[in-house]
Amino acid sequence: MKIWVGLFLLLVTLQASALEVPRAISMGGSNFTSRSLSHVCFGMDALIEGLPCNPAFTAKDRRSQFQTQFFFGNNVSYVRDVSQLLDGTGDEGTVERLFNQKASAEMEANIQASFIRETWGLGYSPYRLFYYSLIRNSALPVITLYAGQEQSLSGQIASFVKDNFYWGLQLRAVDRKFILSEFTLTDALASGGNDNFDSKTQRALYIEPGVLYSFEEKPWKPQVGLTIKNAGLVDKKYDELSTSPDWHLAGSVRPPVGMGELELGVDFLFNSYIEEAKEMPRIGASYKLGAMQALASYGAYEYSAGFLLHYDGWNGGLTYWRKKFENLVGEQDQLQTVYLELGFVL
Repeated sequence: MKIWVGLFLLLVTLQASALEVPRAISMGGSNFTSRSLSHVCFGMDALIEGLPCNPAFTAKDRRSQFQTQFFFGNNVSYVRDVSQLLDGTGDEGTVERLFNQKASAEMEANIQASFIRETWGLGYSPYRLFYYSLIRNSALPVITLYAGQEQSLSGQIASFVKDNFYWGLQLRAVDRKFILSEFTLTDALASGGNDNFDSKTQRALYIEPGVLYSFEEKPWKPQVGLTIKNAGLVDKKYDELSTSPDWHLAGSVRPPVGMGELELGVDFLFNSYIEEAKEMPRIGASYKLGAMQALASYGAYEYSAGFLLHYDGWNGGLTYWRKKFENLVGEQDQLQTVYLELGFVL
C-alpha cells in the first residue's frame, strides 16, 4: 500500500499545462479497441487485440496468444506525402496534395504485434504514422500542421493480491519524429514546401500502472479499476505536447442476455486539461454473437461505432470515429474518420 501511495504522489507532480495538440493524435490511439471503445476500454473485458488498456487485465484474463494487426484510416493515401515531409524531400506537389481540400483532416496508420502470457505481455509497433491539419480562412489558407512517425515498445507485468483484486504495470518506450508548424499555403508553395517543415524528435518512457477489482460471483459480474496513462519522462519537452498524465476510473457490467455476450462500460477521465465536467465521462458497449462483435462508445464531444468479424484466427473490422474539440487556436473543430483493421491471432 505504501508503494501505491508513493507512486500516486509522484505521478501527481507530473501534471503539466493544458492540452495543445489533439490528445488522440499526439499520444496515439492506433488500434481498433481504442478507436471503437475510446477510454471505456480501461474497464471492459472486450479486448480485441494487443495489450489491454488496463495492464491489470493481463492477470485477470490469463490468456496466452500472439497477435499481429495492421490498422489504418481512410486517409491512408497521405502516407507517402507525410513521409516525404518528415524526411525533407517534400516539394510543391507534396504540399498541394495534402492541402488541396482546404479542410481539417486526420490520418493514422499503424502496424503492431503483441505476445501475452498469464502474468506478462510484450507489444511492439515498428511503424506508426500520424497526420493532423487545421485549415482556416479559405481565401488565404492558414494551416496548422502536426504530423510525424514513431515506434514503440511496451511491456506489462501483472498479478493478483487476493481474491479478485488484480494489479498491473506497463512500461512504454516511444521514439517519435514530428513536425508542428503554422504557415500560409502561399508561403509553403513559394518556399518549395521545405522551410515550414523542420522536424523535431522526442523520446519518452511512460510508466502506466493499473488496478482492478472484479465481483465475479455476482450475476452481472461488475468490475471497477483505476489506470494512469501517459505518465512518465521525456528527453525533450515541448509546450505543444502535454506530459500531463491521464487518470481513468472505469468499470463495466455484463448483464445476462438470451443470445450472445453483452458488456456495458463507463470511464471517467481526470486531467488538468479537462475544463468541463461533461468531458469526463464516456460510455461504451460491446455485443458479441458468434463470429461478429459490435462496439460503440459515446462522450460529450466524441462517439464511435464499429464491428469486427472473427474467422479461424483472422479478424477484420471497420469503425467510424468522430470527435469535436477545441483546436490549437482555440476554435471549435471536428475530425471524422473511418478505420479498417486486419489481424491474425495464434
